Amino acid sequence: MKFNLRKTIMGVAASLPLLFGASNAMSADVELALAIDRSGSISGADFALQIGAYASALNDSTILPQDGTVAIGVWSFGQTVVEHFAMTDITAGNIGSLITAINGITQFQSGATALGPAIEDAAAALLAYDTGATRQVIDVSTDGSGNTGINQVTAATNAIGAGVDTINCIGVGPFASCNFEMGTNSFEVLADSFADFESALRLKLRREITGVPEPMTLALMGIALAGIGATSKRRKA
Repeated sequence: MKFNLRKTIMGVAASLPLLFGASNAMSADVELALAIDRSGSISGADFALQIGAYASALNDSTILPQDGTVAIGVWSFGQTVVEHFAMTDITAGNIGSLITAINGITQFQSGATALGPAIEDAAAALLAYDTGATRQVIDVSTDGSGNTGINQVTAATNAIGAGVDTINCIGVGPFASCNFEMGTNSFEVLADSFADFESALRLKLRREITGVPEPMTLALMGIALAGIGATSKRRKA
């Protein structure tokens, strides 16, 4: 089979809007349940950084397309689990409601962390909502480990067994446990502190929504840009 480098480069370049979620591009077909730690082990200032990071990242259309191809649901967990935004296909018409729901999450002033029950609730919602998406993903952020309700590993194992595709984790600080990460192409992202949380979250959400690991995305972009530059130079010569 013949290999045409120029056509391959131009094909990669043409695919970049899809990877980066351009407004008129089709993104990965994914249903994403977000479970956010709001336990008292997180300081008030750090909790504000966490919520601000979610609001900022999700309001960025290069990360979360607003064309109905990605569904989002939001839960928080402390001593109990609270649903803040039911699973919904995100569009330009309802993105504001999602961001308002995120910004309305308040902290639970207790050290109890119902991480396992949060996975249970998110899994139940995903399975009930299922519209035939390519991937169903639970995304958990935490600075610790579950200590009330069903064990987090047991909950994750049950969720995968019931049909959820992937459970990912973003852990913050030295005491975060992501031992429940499992499923197809699952991964974890670790942030040293909540000061680093938003940058880690953006990388994680982009990978979950596009299905392309960030290093691969950047490599494709580099190949495409290098190829376009070389083509331009040849034309000028």
